[in-house]
Amino acid sequence: MTPTPTTARPGTRPGAVMEAEMRQQPPVLAALADRWPLLTAQVAALAGDGPPAGVAFLARGSSDHAALLGRYAVELRTGLPTCLVAPSVATVYGRTPEGFRGWLLVALSQSGRTPEIVNLAARYAEAGARVIAVTNDDASALARAAHLSVPLAAGPELAVPATKTVTGQLLAVLAIAAGLAPDAAPHGLTHTQAADLADAVARVLDDAEGPDRAAELLAGHDRLAVVGRGACYPAALESALKLQETTGLMAHGFSTADFRHGPVAVCGPDAPALLMTGSGPADVDTLDLRTTLLARRAPVLLAGTAPDADLCWPALGHLGECLLATVRGQQLALATARRLGLDPDRPEGLNKVTMTH
Repeated sequence: MTPTPTTARPGTRPGAVMEAEMRQQPPVLAALADRWPLLTAQVAALAGDGPPAGVAFLARGSSDHAALLGRYAVELRTGLPTCLVAPSVATVYGRTPEGFRGWLLVALSQSGRTPEIVNLAARYAEAGARVIAVTNDDASALARAAHLSVPLAAGPELAVPATKTVTGQLLAVLAIAAGLAPDAAPHGLTHTQAADLADAVARVLDDAEGPDRAAELLAGHDRLAVVGRGACYPAALESALKLQETTGLMAHGFSTADFRHGPVAVCGPDAPALLMTGSGPADVDTLDLRTTLLARRAPVLLAGTAPDADLCWPALGHLGECLLATVRGQQLALATARRLGLDPDRPEGLNKVTMTH
């Protein structure tokens, strides 16, 4: 069932639309999980008798963070070469896509109307790539330009910060990875695991106290590092973006490994860090950062599966934890904006659709 959009009534609490759309995430994810066998079969059919030569991802903004999870999932599940396309190479520098014949291009746009994404999807198709569109509008220009459209069917999203379309995209790229190697059990999400994600997200959404407490800390600072690795890295980038959009906070997302190579120096008494650590093998590295940051007297918020996490989520042991971490970031952005007296539904100077060329 397509979720019914919820609009805020005059005089309602700031962020009412964003909160309502966050609450629609479990049914959106459940509906996508119901389509899992169909989606994976469609991807497998598009791939044909043999695997593609490689998989490229094309996106901007929040969609780019979903693309990053897709890259992790495809590399882990199939071992195929992957890349994130730099749109400006073609749109600004005029380089024609070459060498992508036999590749799969996954183009992600929530609206399906971003001009450069639509244009490049068509160019890659002309260059011999098979194109999958992941969009919330199955009648959009991007969907029409693709060989296969994966509609999110999340219903209209009215708040400027994207929420339900982002987690929908995250689950969609995991389905695409599963369709490319349906018999490769290690590292891949199964249909059962995908179906369980809706309930896990609902449990996370039911806890508002943790985000409210964490927001009290963040509201006293104007900059923040958000750090994660593996499945939590795309969530760290997305959570930093949500904080930027809704609060104006100078939040930056980092890979844990890259953070150790210098950016850790930005953290101190006036610059806290949010560490996102799940139950995967890469998360131990992020958890170990806490000692280093405390030695720098930096306030630390811990989000993840550790028993003492400030913002917890259930340990799933697979890449689907990225969705739970992403929802925690949404909650934190909403709570921080409200504490600062801002309306995250309508951040100043931002539009719902960014028409980059």
